[in-house]
Amino acid sequence: MNEAIDTHACQTAVNASRHPALSVVVPAYNSARTIERCLMALRTQQTALQFEVIVVDSGLDDTALQAQRVLPQARIIQRTERTTPGEARNIGAAAARGDVLGFVDSDTCPAPDWVETAYHAIASGSDVVCGSVANANPHSAVSRAEELLMFNEFLTDSPRGPRWFAVSANMAVRRDVFERAGGFPDWRGAEDVAFSRRVVGAGGSIEFLPELRVLHDNRTDLRPFLRNQLMIGRYTARARREVPFADTGSFALFLLLLPLAPLAKLSKIIIRLALGNPRRLLGLMREFPIFAMGLFAYCGGLVLGTLRPRDARP
Repeated sequence: MNEAIDTHACQTAVNASRHPALSVVVPAYNSARTIERCLMALRTQQTALQFEVIVVDSGLDDTALQAQRVLPQARIIQRTERTTPGEARNIGAAAARGDVLGFVDSDTCPAPDWVETAYHAIASGSDVVCGSVANANPHSAVSRAEELLMFNEFLTDSPRGPRWFAVSANMAVRRDVFERAGGFPDWRGAEDVAFSRRVVGAGGSIEFLPELRVLHDNRTDLRPFLRNQLMIGRYTARARREVPFADTGSFALFLLLLPLAPLAKLSKIIIRLALGNPRRLLGLMREFPIFAMGLFAYCGGLVLGTLRPRDARP
């Protein structure tokens, strides 16, 4: 984060306020295909609140140009080299002027009331809120499998309540809570898990609100889906080294139970769906061959991440 940053475009908030109620940070890397839909959704928010949008772009395509065209009031921070999602969110948060920080990914489409819902949830006293992640590509079997594997705790029909971590593709946090937790680690994956566990470790709480909704552009091809699960598994293993998890606070216990990881994760998902989303179990059965491949890719990543030296990057 010591690298020079070239900031350009308008320096005003979406509603022309120098003191916005909420700052929305959008990390972007080669996001030209999806950034227009994301920013158009933010541009057309149904709210009287003053808020700003900060796009942190580190790609080589024309994401920044598209962002300026769709939302001229957005503040665009361009990096000269690729920035991880965690670092990009930290950069955006450092530049933000609001006391409430919102985070959505560049491949999401926030609901029309996203700003209203996020702000009022935090203003009512919540430390961190996260929302539901709907599948933008329900026609694809791979996309449906990814939804159940990655977002089974954050489905649109999941029950409202506390969560052990907040998904960074759709979350909001008080600035003081964010700073107390030290922001996100500079990782490609599982950075939201590590951040969330720091929040909880410092006495904070995380609340899931299904009405805080985004559409997510899930993967539709098998190989990118499996590569992503492998990567997430590697970084999740790293997170388990550094922060206590809700299930096993001890890394030694995690190592002992590692051979059971596929069965344990599958059991958790089945129980979670049975209790909160029973009709989703039929979808899990239908997509199980692809789901299982993703599950084993994730668990393979756990093994690879566990075998790496502590000071090595996954």
